[in-house]
Amino acid sequence: MRTILLTCGETSGEQHAARLVRAIKAIDPSCRVLALGGDALAEAGAEIIYPLERFAVMGFAEVLAKLPRIVALERSLVRLLARGGIDLFIPVDYPGLNLRLSRRAKAAGVPVFYFISPQVWAWGAWRLPRMKRSIDLMAVILPFEIDIYRRAGIPVVFAGHPLLDEIEAPGRPKEAPAPGAPFTVILFPGSRRQVFERMFPVFRDAARRIKERFGSAEFVVGLAPLIGDQAAPVPPDMRVYFRTTRGGIGELEKAALALAASGTVTLQCALSGTPTVVSYRTSPVSYAIGKSLVKIPWIAMPNVLAGRGVLPEFIQGEGTPERIAEEAESILGDAGRYRAMSADLISLRRTLAGQGGIERIAEMALRMAEGESATSIAGPSGG
Repeated sequence: MRTILLTCGETSGEQHAARLVRAIKAIDPSCRVLALGGDALAEAGAEIIYPLERFAVMGFAEVLAKLPRIVALERSLVRLLARGGIDLFIPVDYPGLNLRLSRRAKAAGVPVFYFISPQVWAWGAWRLPRMKRSIDLMAVILPFEIDIYRRAGIPVVFAGHPLLDEIEAPGRPKEAPAPGAPFTVILFPGSRRQVFERMFPVFRDAARRIKERFGSAEFVVGLAPLIGDQAAPVPPDMRVYFRTTRGGIGELEKAALALAASGTVTLQCALSGTPTVVSYRTSPVSYAIGKSLVKIPWIAMPNVLAGRGVLPEFIQGEGTPERIAEEAESILGDAGRYRAMSADLISLRRTLAGQGGIERIAEMALRMAEGESATSIAGPSGG
């Protein structure tokens, strides 16, 4: 029986990791997967040795607040890797912790199959030489990442984005709601508590302004599993559902518009063809540091993939309820713009398509756990 250690640090990464674990278990039910994760990974068949909700955090200042807890977690994971019995380490995104663990795994003789690349194309390209020394095989889910790792000499494979398996391709672009007809606006205030606490009041107030213009609008709030009791501030006139591994996709497909905190959910919106207004706020310290490091003009993944601002973005102080509501009203009130935006979003599916999907990644993981080399799995040039 082979044993795999898998670590992820936030909800979207866990959702992708859960699909991978489910695929691994389908191929080899005897494979044991130990995980830093949450309910989605547990439901997929992983053994949760460290609960994700205790460690999920994002932002430089926010990480400092939980640093003692994160340091203790890292030490425990390093001891687990060092004492033997782990046949493969699969870190999932979350580079702050996972890149350090990759180095320690490599030093302990445990092969490393990194699933979902850190965003080195946005910031942190200086890490690539160090990553080459600690990562045996990189599995990317964005097509433009392939050349980055090939140039760095890191074996790389691309099998398409996991969300393509989750969200069915729309038959045609969405149409703007007819005047006076009822429609739904869905709010995604973030998958981490500190993001939710900053973004939900903004989206809630923007929703109230949209309601003043469109009296037939109804509002739904999609809460990530890690939010838990943070549902309390949601007003009674807004419906709530909890996003699970696959939960809420139907809600998104039915929605006319989304207000979304930047993250994987913006890509979910795009693949469903749902016009979206993106916003994000973090602490002033984290924003100042991030702005100095990030080298791309957009934060929403649909815009990064398209190479242009398909979705409007309102970051930090620009993300006021007034500006978000004004943009939402403009989209909803312009049938031509609405349909064109939906069509542009749906077209991104072609960019993300690959061969084999998550099943291919699962097969590669099991081959590495059995001792096969990364270069023989990826081939001479990866792909």
